[in-house]
Amino acid sequence: MKVASIVPRLLGGLVVLWLVSVLTFALIHLVPGDPAQVFAGDAATPERVEEIRAQLGLDQPLLVQYGTWLGRVLQGDLGVSLFTGEPVVDAVLRAAPATLSITLLALIIAVGIGVPAGVIAGLRQGTWIDRVVSMLATVGIAMPGFWVGMLLVLVFALANPWLPATGYAPLSDGVGTWFEHAILPATALGLATGAELARHARGCVTDVLSRPYIRTARARGCGPFWLIRKHVLRNAAIPVVTVLGLQAGRLLGGSIVIELVAGVQGLGTLTINSILQRDFPILQGYVLFAAAIVVVANLTVDAMYGWLNPKVRTA
Repeated sequence: MKVASIVPRLLGGLVVLWLVSVLTFALIHLVPGDPAQVFAGDAATPERVEEIRAQLGLDQPLLVQYGTWLGRVLQGDLGVSLFTGEPVVDAVLRAAPATLSITLLALIIAVGIGVPAGVIAGLRQGTWIDRVVSMLATVGIAMPGFWVGMLLVLVFALANPWLPATGYAPLSDGVGTWFEHAILPATALGLATGAELARHARGCVTDVLSRPYIRTARARGCGPFWLIRKHVLRNAAIPVVTVLGLQAGRLLGGSIVIELVAGVQGLGTLTINSILQRDFPILQGYVLFAAAIVVVANLTVDAMYGWLNPKVRTA
């Protein structure tokens, strides 16, 4: 992909992050509750609440508060927690490894299960394999992730003590220990995405097989292996990659519920606590971080288009 085509996408990503910051700041301040009151406690006098509000800058107009916050963000300062005093950047970076590792493992599981199943179902359209894959994909999409997580814990941790039921171990404790703690929440998170990918992969493969150039390739004597490898998979991959990029935000958002079920101290737990405590800086920092991850994922998808489709690469 040419640099000239990357720059507009980068600028578009920056605009998206700015819009997310505006919407997040506005919506957070519409949430009922006063963080100064929560910080001061129920027994605090109105004078003490006003004093704390002034110390936190909450007595300023919203536009002034947003301008001050945005200026700090541009300098790499997301502020500090209203309750712990910890810098938001440190809090997010401390919780991010657990969430990102589980999300990445869930993405690997989703791709490893969903894409091959969908491709095989598309190549065997109308057979019992196609029907079974379609049925399992529908079931996988319908099952809530938190319910799947509790079921996996019941089977693989409680009924059969093969894996830890809760908690998270960092990679520094060893790959095996990390995998044992991450596999159950990652599987619960990735199954629905894998089912979604299976449906899209099947539809894309069946669509490509009906195209005229496939019939032309067969008429020229192209064997099944090369036909699938060079024509079917490459052309069917573009829509699947698009869906995969869109699922990145869904996985990151879904990890909040899965972390609560699995007892993982990640971004999900940090977000829930910040909502309950009206800790606006932490919540704003998390949303901005999550938006940045989604923007990077979509930029990666755009870059993959150039590898999958030479026409996009030369555009």
